[in-house]
Amino acid sequence: MSCLGRTTGSKAWDTVRRRKNFAPVIGLPASPVYRHVSRSTHALRLSCFARGAFTRSTTGSDWHSIGRSSSLSLPSHVAFRFYTRQTKQKFFNVDDCTTIQELLHTTREKLDQLPLTAVAAAWSRLPRLLSNHPAILHHHLDTKHTHDSHANQGELEVFSLVEYTMNSLHSSTPKDLTTIILGMAKIVKHIRDEKRHRNRSFNVDYQRAFTQFILDDESNPKEDIFHTLAHTASDLLPRFNSRELSNLAYAYALLGCDPKLDNHDTLFQQIAVESLHRIHRFNAQDLSNLMWAYATIKVSHPILFRSVGDAVVGLPDLDAFKPQEISMLVWAFATANQSHPALFEKIGDAVAALDHLSAFNPQELSNLVWAYATLNESHSGLFDKVAIAIDSLSDLKSFAPQTFSNIVWAYATAGQRNPNLFKKIGDAIGNLDELRSFTPQAFSNTLWAYGKANESHNALFEKIGNSIVAFNNLNAFTPQELSNTLWALANAKVKSTDLFEKIGEAILSRHDISTFTPQNLSNIIWAYSKANEAHAGLFKRVGDTIIARDDLSTFTPQNVVNTVWAFAAANELRPDVFKKIGDTIVETNDLKSFTARALASLAWSYAVSNVDVPLVFNHQFIGALLEKQHDFDENNLRQLYQWHLWQTGEESKPGLPRGLQERCRRTFIDYHVTTSALQEDAVGELLSIGLNPMEEVLTQSGYRLDALVEVAGKKVGIEVDGPSHYIGGTGTVNGSTILKHRQVSTIDKISIVSVPYWEWNKFCNDRSKKHDYLRSILGFSE
Repeated sequence: MSCLGRTTGSKAWDTVRRRKNFAPVIGLPASPVYRHVSRSTHALRLSCFARGAFTRSTTGSDWHSIGRSSSLSLPSHVAFRFYTRQTKQKFFNVDDCTTIQELLHTTREKLDQLPLTAVAAAWSRLPRLLSNHPAILHHHLDTKHTHDSHANQGELEVFSLVEYTMNSLHSSTPKDLTTIILGMAKIVKHIRDEKRHRNRSFNVDYQRAFTQFILDDESNPKEDIFHTLAHTASDLLPRFNSRELSNLAYAYALLGCDPKLDNHDTLFQQIAVESLHRIHRFNAQDLSNLMWAYATIKVSHPILFRSVGDAVVGLPDLDAFKPQEISMLVWAFATANQSHPALFEKIGDAVAALDHLSAFNPQELSNLVWAYATLNESHSGLFDKVAIAIDSLSDLKSFAPQTFSNIVWAYATAGQRNPNLFKKIGDAIGNLDELRSFTPQAFSNTLWAYGKANESHNALFEKIGNSIVAFNNLNAFTPQELSNTLWALANAKVKSTDLFEKIGEAILSRHDISTFTPQNLSNIIWAYSKANEAHAGLFKRVGDTIIARDDLSTFTPQNVVNTVWAFAAANELRPDVFKKIGDTIVETNDLKSFTARALASLAWSYAVSNVDVPLVFNHQFIGALLEKQHDFDENNLRQLYQWHLWQTGEESKPGLPRGLQERCRRTFIDYHVTTSALQEDAVGELLSIGLNPMEEVLTQSGYRLDALVEVAGKKVGIEVDGPSHYIGGTGTVNGSTILKHRQVSTIDKISIVSVPYWEWNKFCNDRSKKHDYLRSILGFSE
């Protein structure tokens, strides 16, 4: 194991010796206690520290290091020194240090003189300096030797500070301790952020040094250090004031850990107990930080949340709360899924009563409405106020992609219609040069919100659609994000064939889609059918996945209906899928939970599939229809009539009760579409070849035919089928067209001949070719 990550064995000792006035205990003055420590022992100490191999002694007051791969331990006479000088001395001001080098160097030189309060102040200052531009850029140094020397110095200085801090915990006050922990936590966060965003820090050597001594190989806080700090804090918790409790929780939330203590409690459990005793002493900042910490660390403590909510509700007003504190507070309750209607009403009233929200930044506005929507807390005044604030801005350049996404998601989820807000945000996104900073979640949630709110914005949909198509691959999109994206495009009736094709191929490229939820699967194929986009491979994959599942009990009624409707509408008729879903409906016996729309879609889908499931469409199904008969819209009634025709005319089974049947038939017959120019042209050419077509003929079953002619003594129905009768750009007719052709042929005994639009259009104005074509398909000669 390398010493300090750079040297080993005696070389490490030589590195230390070369530094002027450098004592065996790094950063500490020479002392008789340490003068007899051997070089190898000292090197071992550094190596052990670098590996983070610390164990707390049974007394809890001192530290020693043990190599993880060795049984050797340091003798007690080289354990870390304590410094408890009580003499008053003049110390340096950490705020005077403008670079991290200056702060660490000055701290190490004065370490034997500094009280822990000054050391704590240094830890507080370090996170800010770590991200600052240093006086000397390490990567601009002329030689590797100079760079290595500088790096070694940084490691030694960081080691000195960490060592001295850990040795002095026994004398720490609650304020010093929380300041130290919070400083360390912010350093950990900074290093993680740098690694996540792959940034090169100006202070790369110091960042590496901190990584070596307070983080493990996976950039997690070193357990020995931060658990010891937690144990020390636990012993002092009864002496903590509200600010210190809040800061302690905040720090460990930044670290992302909740250490277990000796009494089997966790640190956050103990903080909650102490906080409940003095909750009314917390100020606005302390309350918001405390709640933020519990929500961030995902520690559930309903009593604490309720007590904080009650404390805020009990205040005469919220004047002491800054915008950030208000937004953090409601964000925390929403993130932790802790409802407190009185709290949200009080905050909503307070925000709505403000003259303006200019003090709120975009993130705070976003957090507000997101929290209310997440917890389903209704407050129109708050939503209106936030919308007005955003609409009044000259531009939205300060809004981040996630902020845009969360705001429109919140308004759509809460059912708060605000066309001006959606237009302003849509314009802002549409006018951006590129959307590289948008995450898949931001893309999908933004589109979903516009689709859910029925807000049309072609520029927005086109911009986001093109950006997704430009992705090298879509593996970064979760199944939910893919589902939401497709659903939004289909619901908004935005044509984006390239995007549908790319997403379809991305799903097919995944080795396993068993992780897709029933809602994901059903919404995805529903979107393809709704948008009239063809993708046979995708439907096959989804169908195979459904068949492979042991049971479909996790499919909700809406999932069931969306699935069968999608297969039927796309003319992807998988009898095995329809049969399995039918069996599931019978097993769950849950027809009463289906909405009127769902019942009608279910009936229509099975009529298209022509898959007989008598145990589904029985007296219970009829009972469910009658129970909801007043909820059916005209489209539902037309669907039910087609199901009735399937049952009675094709299957010779009982259909709808007479009253409902007559209502459905009237609605079906009364539905009339506008005659297209394509249809008029084809009918005109039928006359030209000597036939006498009748237009818009109502058949006995109730269907209307574009034209009816008689050829060789037989009635032939002519259907001039435009693009709406086909799946995407393919020549495959959709489910509605299949059902009509089949039922007219079976029930009315009229043969159907289709004139596809692309066949007819290719003749342009060549009437001779049109005549030849009509004679060919009708088997009619001059």
